[in-house]
Amino acid sequence: MNKQDIKKYYFSEVIAKDVGVEEAIMFSNIFFWVELNKRNKDKYHFHNNKYWMYNAVRDFTEQYPFWTTSKIRRILGNLEKKQYIETGVFNRFGYDKTKWYTITEKATDKVETDKEFVENINAFSENPPTYTR
Repeated sequence: MNKQDIKKYYFSEVIAKDVGVEEAIMFSNIFFWVELNKRNKDKYHFHNNKYWMYNAVRDFTEQYPFWTTSKIRRILGNLEKKQYIETGVFNRFGYDKTKWYTITEKATDKVETDKEFVENINAFSENPPTYTR
């Protein structure tokens, strides 16, 4: 196994205590991309006065190969039910049903109490991946 094959997953302990570790891991992914889009003032990702990120469940399974598609749907559903994320569809073409995700005010308030998590996300976002969400 090469060093570059090892992935690190950051998540907020505060969020994990409330919704679970799997949900906290997924939340951190969504949080990262929403914050990066906000920092970049990316107009493509700005809808209804909020910044969003998008991803298909299929793409999440590539990012998290240890989760099944049904588990990913359950995790996203739990985050939405607990009011940590909001979903929408802002695609250019009607046939494209890719979901978009944003962070709720409730989640933002929770995250602000976890300074270490925010510092880790900010440090990572200084050298973000080259693809967008």
